Amino acid sequence: MKKYSMDSIRNYALVGASGSGKTSIAEAMFFNAGVINRLGRVDDGNTLMDYDSEEISKKMSINLSLGNLEWNKIKHNIIDTPGYSDFKGDMITAFRAVDTALITISAVTGIEVMTDQAMKYADEVSNSKAIIINKLDREHAKFAEIIDELSNYSDQIVVPVLIPLGTAEHFKGVVNTINKKAYSQGKEIEIPADLADEVEECHEKVIEAAAESDDKLMEKFFEEGSLSEEEISNGLKNSIIQGTAIPVFACSASENVGIQEILNLINMFFPSPKDITEIPVQKNGEKETLDLTKYNKKLGYVIKSVSELNFGEIALVRMYSGNLNTGVEVELPEKVAKDKIGQMYSVCGKKREEVDEIPAGDIGGLVKLKNTKTSFTITEKGENLLVKPLLYPQPVYWKAIHALSQSDEDRIGPALNKITDEDPTIRTEMNIETNQNILSGQGEIQIGIVQKRLKDKFNVETNLTDPKIPYKETVTGKSDVKYKHKKQSGGHGQYGEVYVRISPTELGAGFEFVNSIVGGVIPSKYIPAVEKGLVETMKDGILAGYPVVDIQVELYYGSYHDVDSSEMAFKIAASHALKDGFAQANPILLEPIHKVQIVVPTEYMGDVMGDISSRRGKILGMSQEDNKQILNAEIPLSELYSYYTSLKSITQGRGYFTQQFAYYQKLPNDQAQKVIGATKKEDE
Repeated sequence: MKKYSMDSIRNYALVGASGSGKTSIAEAMFFNAGVINRLGRVDDGNTLMDYDSEEISKKMSINLSLGNLEWNKIKHNIIDTPGYSDFKGDMITAFRAVDTALITISAVTGIEVMTDQAMKYADEVSNSKAIIINKLDREHAKFAEIIDELSNYSDQIVVPVLIPLGTAEHFKGVVNTINKKAYSQGKEIEIPADLADEVEECHEKVIEAAAESDDKLMEKFFEEGSLSEEEISNGLKNSIIQGTAIPVFACSASENVGIQEILNLINMFFPSPKDITEIPVQKNGEKETLDLTKYNKKLGYVIKSVSELNFGEIALVRMYSGNLNTGVEVELPEKVAKDKIGQMYSVCGKKREEVDEIPAGDIGGLVKLKNTKTSFTITEKGENLLVKPLLYPQPVYWKAIHALSQSDEDRIGPALNKITDEDPTIRTEMNIETNQNILSGQGEIQIGIVQKRLKDKFNVETNLTDPKIPYKETVTGKSDVKYKHKKQSGGHGQYGEVYVRISPTELGAGFEFVNSIVGGVIPSKYIPAVEKGLVETMKDGILAGYPVVDIQVELYYGSYHDVDSSEMAFKIAASHALKDGFAQANPILLEPIHKVQIVVPTEYMGDVMGDISSRRGKILGMSQEDNKQILNAEIPLSELYSYYTSLKSITQGRGYFTQQFAYYQKLPNDQAQKVIGATKKEDE
């Protein structure tokens, strides 16, 4: 297998909205480079990068996939990412592994939600950015309008480097605005006269963007009004690396128009791993910037660790520094564990070719590792160095999951752990209060695929239901009660009497037990039993079977019997006293409230605000960013479980939200009665 120096590698990810043609662009690139001998189509299920059975059946990317090609002696490592929001975790993890985000936009639909998110994530990890406007052969395709929208959208210089020769059925080629040459079917042709002015205007933008990178170039540009082609190329590459310019390329992947020219420009402008001189890391828990020009030890990042039916576990790894060889032992700081490197592969879709080394700057696959997970760091012994972890979004869709049989119940935990190791946006937790295993993620399709994988990969049959809401119970008033537990039925009897005062504490303060017994009216050895009786009763709930919180119970008097008193008797007396006193102290139910940030196009604001109000939500504030509105609100969790579907429906898929738990507050009386009634019905 050929080895490449760091400056002969280009690492980039195809990112953007679902349906913008990322997989088709990758397919056309592989075809032009001779990796495949015919163009596959997503609709036909025969592309190199979408090879998972679910991807083929749904005709969309679900997992990120890695491919590579050689173009004019330069190796391209291409990561094709899903564009559907449910699978954004794979898009996010790809950003950390590459040097450039190649953002695809459909010429028909223009900028979409995932376009916006891709731009933001690229900025967050300081990736260089480039944009492909694809599908210019389609009816209603637009190019100039998208360029204008991009220019208003970003403070970076948007540079049309490849512009289309015609659109829709008239799209036949592209014009390179750097050298002012037109290409069709891989051959140079004359630039049409009616396009001359536009080419000249774009050429000026290219020069301006190139000059931005260097004061000397800027000075020459002002003095002479132009730059040489070499100066433009070098200047534009520096502007892209510095993040001041975003080149835009026109193409049609399905018709294979413009793809060769894009590959040429990637060689010319995209940064190589050698151009990336520093990355953010954590060293001994402290954030710092690592100078890669001075660091020569092994440092890698696990893009994704996946379990494949016919291949087993494979971890896709980007090496930032040092060469990775077979037989070497490495450390995984996140787990404080070690792994020994076994077989290594060059990965291209589902194709695997064994290699004996993954050099610095390159990407490859590792198999049979025991401890490696998605987004883990690979280091040498004792380095205690973490590639700065990415922040994955909080869940926005929840389901309770349980196995259909007892044998499956024993296997569901380990199976879910393997799935969540692959995708950090999928989470599972056992809610102790509702006794449910909660599976959560980014959307309905993602959770549905988890359920299918449990069956197909692990032979575990499951059922998904709406989760129970983890309500809590408390009081708003005070009570003073006594309870005597007395039982006589031959032999020793049972006797214990307690007097207690019940009152509310501050929200979130928890349970406070106050022992005010004096004079030994209850012997000290029975006091812990009283507290235990209270705690166990609180755990099971009184009003509707939910845990009791934020109360103070003061034990201030009682009585005992020398022979018949026992810990059990006082435990029972305390339990009954709490139940009686709780009912007299104005009991209420508390519900969890979540803080929610909602991003929607301005035209949907009215409908979204109305929907929030109908969900008993409270709008805290709003702000505008470009053509979008950002709403900050608080919504009860009971209303949030169905919000994902509702927001997608209201905004035609263009709105999205993030959420996190905020606090508990009183559940309105009418809602509380419904919950209490449902609990009684369930008990019956």
